Amino acid sequence: MNVVRKTIGQAVKAIAREHSLHHAVIHTELGVRYTYGDLLEETDWIAAGIIRHGIRGGDKVALWAPNIPEWIISMLALAGMGAVTVPVDPGANKEELRYVLTHSECRGLIMADHLDEKPCGELFQEIRSELPYLKNVFVIGDNEYPDSISWSDLRAAGRQSESEALKQAEKKISPDDSVAIMYTSGTTGKPKGVVLDHLGLINKSQAATARQGITNADRLCLFFPLFHMFGNTCIALAGLLRGATLVMPCRTFDPAGILEAIPGEQCTAIYASPSMIIALLEHQSFNKKDWHSLRKGILGGAPCPMELMKRLVEDIGITHITVGYGITETSSWITMTHPEDPIDLRVSTIGKPLEFSDVKIVDPATGKNLPPENQGEICSRGFLMKEYYRMPGATSAAVDREGWFHTGDLGEMDENSYVRMTGRLKDVIVRDGTEIYPVELEEIIYQLPDVAEVQVFGFPDAKRGQEVAAWIKLKKGSSLSIAEISNHVQENADPALAPRFYKVVSDFPTTRSGKAQKFKLAEMAAEEYR
Repeated sequence: MNVVRKTIGQAVKAIAREHSLHHAVIHTELGVRYTYGDLLEETDWIAAGIIRHGIRGGDKVALWAPNIPEWIISMLALAGMGAVTVPVDPGANKEELRYVLTHSECRGLIMADHLDEKPCGELFQEIRSELPYLKNVFVIGDNEYPDSISWSDLRAAGRQSESEALKQAEKKISPDDSVAIMYTSGTTGKPKGVVLDHLGLINKSQAATARQGITNADRLCLFFPLFHMFGNTCIALAGLLRGATLVMPCRTFDPAGILEAIPGEQCTAIYASPSMIIALLEHQSFNKKDWHSLRKGILGGAPCPMELMKRLVEDIGITHITVGYGITETSSWITMTHPEDPIDLRVSTIGKPLEFSDVKIVDPATGKNLPPENQGEICSRGFLMKEYYRMPGATSAAVDREGWFHTGDLGEMDENSYVRMTGRLKDVIVRDGTEIYPVELEEIIYQLPDVAEVQVFGFPDAKRGQEVAAWIKLKKGSSLSIAEISNHVQENADPALAPRFYKVVSDFPTTRSGKAQKFKLAEMAAEEYR
């Protein structure tokens, strides 16, 4: 498969012109239908309106809405004029919303006026004064809020704008440019903003749809939340790049609405986690005859039980459903089963690497490549994220010097390149019963401009369980002292989390791929500080 060197705007516009009369987006709950021609027209109007209101290429614009057509239109419009989309969980509370908008330095926000039947404008207004970067707020819906622009006004502004401004903006966009910052769930502390580019999202989507056999004749049932990469990239963008139809049954997960839409719109592919599928199969409205059109799709996000897969394939007839494994940092999917694989492979493994995804299993302690059937850390290379936004420490900890992303997941690969997941690596330090996340402390130390590299790690301590050390490599010519580093940490971190030991070093022990070996640092520290 050849690499596609296009922007998302270029790729989607080419498809839209080729299939202008074909349905692109259908929202059954809202009763809305867009052909590809309609979608292209609406996207250009919104993109031009955004430009007219002062948003420029490279600006970050948050998107805070449930699964509605305007979400997809906004994503395409922002990509088409060079801005960076920052998806926000519709269920975000005030603190989570503040964090994402502030950390990503958003200049704009596109938000629905209602989320889960509750007004969200009031919540946003409570924190607006605390968002120094934010300049424009666009509201999807009828409610009006102070200093905001309604969707209808934004659309009208775009229709009245000269097309030349949009054309000039499009010309400045490169496939290598950032197009999205997607925030992780924050299971090891605060969420990290994963910076992704056009090139990675397009090529990973093309590889995934090729593996599934998706064409413009398919109708993809899209109910996975759009703020998540599974929804916005693995289903929505991937489907649009093939000229397929996206069938959106509901704004939020609603089994009854989904079960009605599948036969009503003759969906051919379904995408979900196993728990979502189980909720559909156990619903009182489920009738397997209604699913006769379904043949394809992906189960992801969690292991699929054997009985569930057997029921889907053998009883219901979704014969070509696949299992996939992906991570936001790798621009979506890393591995996927083939549609023709035996059921046992679609349950016991997460498939084989996709095109553009190199995968290896390494010894977590040494970084050495492991032979087949040996457990180690799953690493992937190819169309990775550009970085964690404003988190150089987390970036360097995740991607080694040879460009391999260390997933933190344990697994093993067989001789046919099928990967089986076996667990999850954790580097959380527990001192006096308190969990300490090294990356958060590393980010604080990286704030000091004289720091070239830092490793925060734990090592055994007889009284406290573990103790914490921070070893720092300074930039050439720096005279930064241990006292200055320690004071900076004390001022910016909870004292209960701060390292007890600091040391300036000339280098770190690393694996062959350049990843720091924290286990060796722990051994050295245990000997030095005993």
